[in-house]
Amino acid sequence: MIYTSLNEKILKTVYKKRDNWSHKGNFGKILILGGSDEYTGSPAIVALSAIRAGADLTKIIAPKRAADTCAGFSPEMITTALDCDKLNSSAFHTVKEESERYDTIVIGNGMETGYEQSLLVNRVLKEIDKKIIVDADAIKMADLNLLGKNMVITPNSNEFKILFKEEPSKDLEKRINQVYEKARQFNTTILLKGHVDIVSNGEKTFINKINSVYMTKGGTGDSLAGITSEMLCLNNDFVEAAAAAAFINGYTGRTIAKKERESFSVMHLIENIESTINKFRH
Repeated sequence: MIYTSLNEKILKTVYKKRDNWSHKGNFGKILILGGSDEYTGSPAIVALSAIRAGADLTKIIAPKRAADTCAGFSPEMITTALDCDKLNSSAFHTVKEESERYDTIVIGNGMETGYEQSLLVNRVLKEIDKKIIVDADAIKMADLNLLGKNMVITPNSNEFKILFKEEPSKDLEKRINQVYEKARQFNTTILLKGHVDIVSNGEKTFINKINSVYMTKGGTGDSLAGITSEMLCLNNDFVEAAAAAAFINGYTGRTIAKKERESFSVMHLIENIESTINKFRH
């Protein structure tokens, strides 16, 4: 299997020089669907990570408790609060209408799983023609037949097994081949998270060895989804966007973990995304 090991050079590929006459919205408008009464913070982590990676605008559609919690994180975050404790199929029309104004959709973070949530996820995948990142709970409910070129699927090992009915190997070469074959079979881009991240679209394949054993804390997958959403907004190739996000998230996390170790927090990671970008983009 031929693959490329990621390093800092990927950032020079995904970040281009900004035109002086740029305006709000030119560098990313991201719609985030997730959250529940129990998991209130996940969409906020996605939004904050996207903003720190360069996004101009983020909007969160979530149940009221989650939406209100997210709004309290930062005045930059726009939220739409729905009268429910979990997202359900009745939210689709709101999502469809809002999606017309956004470049990229992130779906699944903190959503929880169930019949109604499954209906919403798969209707979004089937009927909304936008760049979509399928993450977290949405992966567990996604219809394989709806995966496509306009998507990045970001599973951990367990989510990969649930979606593809196949356990990812711990042998790196076999694991790389599994991701490559599934990406090729379903004509989509897969970012399999782990000790070594593997990114493939069935043609190009990247691996990211720059992570840390301390990045087991909740939220690091949400931050990766947020960064990936911004990389897509910058009109990068899907597989290069996902690869760049894996590098930014991993390098930033590893840098923080060297100091924090067991005290590592995804909020520290988010606060330091700019350090990684500014260190390497030029």
